[in-house]
Amino acid sequence: MTEPVPSVHSREGYARLARELAGYAHPWRRELRGPDPELTFDLLLSSLLTPETRVLEAGCGHGPDARRFGPLAASWTAYDFIPEFLERARREAPHAHFHEWNGRGAVPAGLRGPFDLIVSRRGPTSVILRLPELAAPGAHFLSVGPRRHVPQVPERLAQVGWTVLGEWQVSVRAFAPTWEDWVTRCRFMDEEVRPEEWATRATPRGLPYQEERHIVLAGPGES
Repeated sequence: MTEPVPSVHSREGYARLARELAGYAHPWRRELRGPDPELTFDLLLSSLLTPETRVLEAGCGHGPDARRFGPLAASWTAYDFIPEFLERARREAPHAHFHEWNGRGAVPAGLRGPFDLIVSRRGPTSVILRLPELAAPGAHFLSVGPRRHVPQVPERLAQVGWTVLGEWQVSVRAFAPTWEDWVTRCRFMDEEVRPEEWATRATPRGLPYQEERHIVLAGPGES
């Protein structure tokens, strides 16, 4: 059994994803046995966009959402801290505005908004703590996380006085087809790699697991 690459969650790891996968994507193969669990996020995002909506995207990666949804908004501004991602994003979504930022310290001038919608697809939850200075009156925050519950999201929303307006926990059966894919997934998700799990549960299709997402829609103040 071949040992995969170490955890991706570092500047070097994300840069490697940019080189090897041409962008931010899960680095393991998978077979879903149902609809993609992020479709709920897609539907909510598209329903919140109008020709007047000013959008800020946190952790934009290589810009797939800016490319797909940006033309539906008045403006699409995004940031990430990996230059390799931003280089591709600027090519693929020339209508959007991209900035290099890690979410710490002073907000760069181009990211100060105000914005009507702040979105994060498996991106940093740290943006929640900046909502008071980024959001326009009546704005919304929409995020999707990689597990059925991402406690930092409601906790940080409560810290800044924002209210959860809607919450969806989605779980879809999936298969990791090979041992290498399973180890890569476990390391990406910061889960323990247990060879006995593969030995006892793997099928001809691979190892079954649940592909999970936690989608949250929030707004400022009381509901």
